[in-house]
Amino acid sequence: MILAQMFGPSALVWDGVSLTPASLDPKLKKEAGRGASVLAVGDEVEVARNGDGTISIVAVAPRRTRLGRSTGENREPQVIAANAERAVIISSADEPPFRPGLVDRWALLAYRGGLTPFLVLNKVDLVAEDEAERMIAEAAVPLSHMLGSAKTGAGMEELRETLRGTTSVFVGHSGVGKSTILRRLLPEETIATGEVSGKSGKGRHTTTSAKLYPLPGGGHVIDTPGVRSVSLGETTTAETAAVFPEIRDAGPCRFSTCTHRMEPGCAVLEGVRNGSIPEQVYARYRKLLHEAELE
Repeated sequence: MILAQMFGPSALVWDGVSLTPASLDPKLKKEAGRGASVLAVGDEVEVARNGDGTISIVAVAPRRTRLGRSTGENREPQVIAANAERAVIISSADEPPFRPGLVDRWALLAYRGGLTPFLVLNKVDLVAEDEAERMIAEAAVPLSHMLGSAKTGAGMEELRETLRGTTSVFVGHSGVGKSTILRRLLPEETIATGEVSGKSGKGRHTTTSAKLYPLPGGGHVIDTPGVRSVSLGETTTAETAAVFPEIRDAGPCRFSTCTHRMEPGCAVLEGVRNGSIPEQVYARYRKLLHEAELE
């Protein structure tokens, strides 16, 4: 079975046909009470039937992938989704405005956990199509992407086909339209949606906990609560470079500990000088590296 949603010591599990309530075995409950990510939506779990007919989750299979984020200094990262192949990073062209730095952070966390990041730029009905493409190009976002509008339905069929047969986790800034997209993909589901605050320009949270939704035709989507910031925790230079293919593939530097900022014999700096690495890509790398070092 697959863990579909958590409610403290209770859960819903998916058996491939229906959702069933389940409780946590006392041992798992004790571990979860210590703050460890013992269970996450998407986990493959073993259950046992109790004498009263209810079921308990008694074991968790090793995770193939995990999407986690830092919860503070000296604390174990929180795993928000498990066993997904793809992290679908949903951003918006406007209301709230496009935030490429947040896309970079989610991409880093996706690669760290073994997922492939994919960008969906929603709300393109609020800008001209060429303006939406320009946003992504000028920001030098290095991910595969698509444009869409949950409001008008544009791109939703393409997204549905992209997701078919896989397990994907939806992540993004509050108010970008994740829940509205899900309503387009799953019209028979009851999914709460919210609007962007007119006073702050920020999104309101409509998803309060991660939840797994089976997709018609096969596959699953794990929806996660919207966030306003993403903490990376301890991050290496190699993890930061992996977000940007031009930097990741620049070739070996003289020093294995090279940060690609000022070291002699740096293949990345040489790439910037000879034009094989665009300056805007290098600027994004430096920004993300600097932010990671401050955490």
